[in-house]
Amino acid sequence: MERREKQRIETAEGRERQRNYSDFFDSLPDSLLIHILSYLPTRDSIITSILSRRWRHLWTLIPYDFSNSKGLPTAVVVNLNQGSAVNTMDFHPSQQTLLVAGTNIGDITIWEVGTRERLVSRNFNVWDVKACSIALQASLANDYTASVNRVMWSPDGALFGVAYSKHIVQIYSYHGGNDLRIHLEIDAHVGKVWDAVTGNKLYTFEGHEAPVYSVCPHHKENIQFIFSVDINGKIRAWLYDNMGSRVVWDAPGQSCTTMAYSADGTRLFSCGTSEEGESYLTEWNDSEGAIKHVYNGLWKRSVGVVQFDTMKNRFLATGDEFQIKFWDMGDVNILTTTAAAGGLPASPCIRFNKEGILLAVSTRENGIKILANADGLQLLRSIENCAVDNSKEYKT
Repeated sequence: MERREKQRIETAEGRERQRNYSDFFDSLPDSLLIHILSYLPTRDSIITSILSRRWRHLWTLIPYDFSNSKGLPTAVVVNLNQGSAVNTMDFHPSQQTLLVAGTNIGDITIWEVGTRERLVSRNFNVWDVKACSIALQASLANDYTASVNRVMWSPDGALFGVAYSKHIVQIYSYHGGNDLRIHLEIDAHVGKVWDAVTGNKLYTFEGHEAPVYSVCPHHKENIQFIFSVDINGKIRAWLYDNMGSRVVWDAPGQSCTTMAYSADGTRLFSCGTSEEGESYLTEWNDSEGAIKHVYNGLWKRSVGVVQFDTMKNRFLATGDEFQIKFWDMGDVNILTTTAAAGGLPASPCIRFNKEGILLAVSTRENGIKILANADGLQLLRSIENCAVDNSKEYKT
């Protein structure tokens, strides 16, 4: 009895101390709390947002030092809990804080990163199994699961496509909020080009001897073409016709490779990882198929395929070696790196928004971190302030 009474007293005293601590901090002005938070590691200051409604946005008001950031988004300002491992992400082309993410279990989610709101989610589901090829129906009957290989918004942001590991592509139309509508489903076992609006098959591309890993559509001098890369590093370029590929190049290291142009469309880059784990970041002369530059600093034993992205017409970034590495396009040596306050996988998925002021990065704990530069932080704070104002108006 005495022991039980002692435990009861200690518990009551502990609760009283906790209440006193809470009352003490609640009595402090926001300016002092923000000053205290500025001394904490970024990850710890973000965690305080769960303490109460008052604390939710305090950490976002911490003044960041961007003097050494070189204009790159390196400050961790938002944490999102996706719930499963993120494979691919893409920011909306005009709504700069709207992010779509796809995961290893086939989920897709649209986030408003400015308010940290999960707007809408969908699980993997084939809309019309009977319309699929016999091969795909058999694959689904054996295993009705799939991971998301790629998500991408259309240039006008009205549609976005989801490419699954089951060689099926689904296209959605998004109308704001949680209004996500089924638009088109494509059985993509064969290399073809479809009209994303009508679903009509336009062209057939045949020639790869191994499965295609990535594609990169582009237009130059009023000529539309597309690069495709198979898992053995064979790069082919196609015009939008049925005449076959026009060129065949070899990616460095015969690696799984993705390709992307700079924002102005004048410079072509690629990043890939070989079976041995050696990764290559290169710039190409797209007229001659020759490599112009090979960038230094990628890990020689990468885990998974290293992803990369371009920031406007100046910077390159990769997710490699549990961090993010940045290069100036004009210099083959690493410009700077960031571990984003820790918690990144060996080869994180990364994606800039169109203006290059925000950078989304996947985490080891099935989440997404949003990094910002000074302009990105200002954008997010303006959205948060607007959300708070709207909330106050709603209450009144």
